[in-house]
Amino acid sequence: MKIPLIISISLFFSGLAGAETILLRSGAELDAKVVSLDGGTVSLDGGKALKRRDVSEIQFAGTAAGKQEAAAEASPEDMKTAKAAFARAQALARKYPGMNGLVLLDSGSNTLNPDGTTVYRHPQVRQILKESVKQAWGQVIACAEEGRDRVKILKASVYGPDGTISTLDPSKIKTSKPQEEGGDFFVSGSVCTQYVMPNVQVGSIVDYETETVTFNPFRKDFFFPTWGFQDDQGPVARSEIAVTVPESTTFYYSVKNFSGLGDDKPAVSSAGGMKTYAWALENVPPLVDEPYMPSYEDVAPFMRGSIFKEWDRVFDWTRAMHDERTKPSPELVKFTLDLVKDSRTEEQKAAKIYHYVQKEIRYIAVKVGVASGWGGYDANLTWKRRYGCCIDKSLLLTTMLKVAGIKASPILLNTNNMNEIDYSIPQLGFDHAITVAEIGGRHVFLDSTNFDYRYPEIASFDYGVHVLNIFANKIDYIPVPAPSDNGSYYDFTVNLSSSGAAEIAERMHYTGSREGGLRSYYRSIKKEEQKRAFQSFAKSVAPSAELLSYEVNNAEKIEEPFTLATKYYVPDYPQRAGNILIVKIPDFELEQYRIREISLDKRRYPIEYEDSMGRYQNYTILVPANFEIVSFPGKIDLANKYASFRSECSKGAGNSINCKVSWERKERIIPAQDYALYKAFIEKAASYTKGQVFLRDLSSKGK
Repeated sequence: MKIPLIISISLFFSGLAGAETILLRSGAELDAKVVSLDGGTVSLDGGKALKRRDVSEIQFAGTAAGKQEAAAEASPEDMKTAKAAFARAQALARKYPGMNGLVLLDSGSNTLNPDGTTVYRHPQVRQILKESVKQAWGQVIACAEEGRDRVKILKASVYGPDGTISTLDPSKIKTSKPQEEGGDFFVSGSVCTQYVMPNVQVGSIVDYETETVTFNPFRKDFFFPTWGFQDDQGPVARSEIAVTVPESTTFYYSVKNFSGLGDDKPAVSSAGGMKTYAWALENVPPLVDEPYMPSYEDVAPFMRGSIFKEWDRVFDWTRAMHDERTKPSPELVKFTLDLVKDSRTEEQKAAKIYHYVQKEIRYIAVKVGVASGWGGYDANLTWKRRYGCCIDKSLLLTTMLKVAGIKASPILLNTNNMNEIDYSIPQLGFDHAITVAEIGGRHVFLDSTNFDYRYPEIASFDYGVHVLNIFANKIDYIPVPAPSDNGSYYDFTVNLSSSGAAEIAERMHYTGSREGGLRSYYRSIKKEEQKRAFQSFAKSVAPSAELLSYEVNNAEKIEEPFTLATKYYVPDYPQRAGNILIVKIPDFELEQYRIREISLDKRRYPIEYEDSMGRYQNYTILVPANFEIVSFPGKIDLANKYASFRSECSKGAGNSINCKVSWERKERIIPAQDYALYKAFIEKAASYTKGQVFLRDLSSKGK
């Protein structure tokens, strides 16, 4: 085994060393001098001793962190490697001109040892062709969980286009313990190793390799290797992954998106009691970005693996943690029952609790390792300190609902702007947690992470995904709502004067995630910024528009419907052509920024929205007596299996025009094979919305 071998070699040289750095299997480090070593004990200077099984590695002074050697001179072998790399790069560049970079080699090896420890090595060779990738490709960053993993940079060479070669300078490697990963997300317990490669310029080839050793896995039966074979910055000359497991261990895997690129079946070999599964693809074209395309794993060739096939172990592991963390204290029970004491139905109780957790428990994530990351913190602690991440808030919401007599469970999911979970292979690749409850005989999903969603609304990124229902021990599904349940409703009144001036009033209300998203926006901006937003909209209708008034209702009152209203004056609203007036219907046209997903002639990938969509507009155009109605947009009725667009204008009471528009999209995903159908549908609708109202000014007769 590896560990005794390291210790025995260390002991052989211990008489020559000063203070050693001793790495424990727990991940802790000690600086001390090793005096002796017997079968079970490592004796230290000063009479202290360690159990041999607790020691992972002993590093000697001179090789310990902070005492590293300087960069080595380039060897003849380095020069030979550089020459070969440039030759490969030239051949690849001829085939794929104009790229940001070239991936000459992307190689991975992931080994599960018999004792449950793992070793992952990742060599990469890339040529930088544009400034846009120089920063990302010109440095090596690898992070590990303190106490579980250890990261090393094994190689980091830069081959300059002028023939210069820079090799790894270990003295320039930096380590840090980042505490924050953005706004409200704090992480401790991780260590990041960083090396900024010197002399990197456009045209350089970087050749580097990292190693991650997981010496203290949180579960020895959790091994979930993954690999993507494609890059979005340029083509990949060769991408390969080798997964090695003990011969007696069954390796289950899933591969997808290999069509037209190569064999998706691995080469399997055995040696030394281990079995290796290897995949390789060559000349993989770059991943080309398209508007509203799915995430990387859903479109790129990808491998995902596991050493067990069913989800039971994942359910058992998470349920054990979540069961323990959803036991309410007497104080939390009393508070919850008091909170819902005036509620008469399950719906009312659930709404009260849902809004409380959203508003009063701030989203801040503080994570220290696997237990808090996957298991979350105890619901009672989250309640007392008034903050938590998605899993913490989910556990608290679950606990409070159960106190109120409502069956509930935390659930794990990937939001729909991430990759779709492949449930044929167990994994831990979830990025979010919410709650499911049985309320009033209905299966209700609640996401308490945010502040702004009126019961039972949830964020748009939760829709249309399969999830792990932890307490029910099953895979569940969050349905996409009907368009009307995720809608925007607009009522316009355009009051034209005899001079051609117009006063335009608009009232707006919303349902579903559309309401929550807009509430969030208007709640987050200042009063003056709200005013500017309405001024900007008025100016988009007519450059001469003057804002008269606006309303933002219930931005802070999550329990009440969120609505908007505005009124503005346009002194010269119609365009004139002699005695003909051309009236543009406000916010009627489907402008390009709203439909950029159909901007391509063809698509390789599906269009993927976050949610369904309903847009409903009612117009009343009040025309003065001196204007004669000449024409207005006719009737249109378009529909396919994904969406519909219906509109009709007609004469109303007196000298008025009424228009109704309904644009609904019930599906979240439009497959690439149906893109032409969908594009034609949107283009027909967009063409119709360019229609305008034509009036004749009767007072100008004879002029």
